[in-house]
Amino acid sequence: MEKGEFHHFGYASRSIERDRIMFQRLGYREEGPPFEDTRQGIRGQFLSGGGPRVELLEDLSGFETVKPWLRASTKFYHIAYEVESLAAVIQHVTPELGRIVVPPAAAVGFNMREVAFVMFRSGLFVEFIQKDLV
Repeated sequence: MEKGEFHHFGYASRSIERDRIMFQRLGYREEGPPFEDTRQGIRGQFLSGGGPRVELLEDLSGFETVKPWLRASTKFYHIAYEVESLAAVIQHVTPELGRIVVPPAAAVGFNMREVAFVMFRSGLFVEFIQKDLV
């Protein structure tokens, strides 16, 4: 499978505002304004600073995208990598390796670059982000 470049950890949140304060106390700061992705049913905020980049995510009203992770008391629930070819990554995902949970689709948080989510058989949940083609 194509080697990717680490991008962020995804953090399931009941309240981005409350969790942002906690991360600010750890030396993090906002990377930009919060965003909403109605296709994925989430509101998000990227933070950087005192460690690896973090993406805070909460459900939009009427959605349950991160709720299952919160019910399981799992806050850090995915790791994300930027890749040169999202298509190449998807081509290499086999039933023995894992399964594509969310097929490639444009994501608001990445300026409409495509992302895909893979659940590996080991239980690792990974978001792959198409690098800018510029």
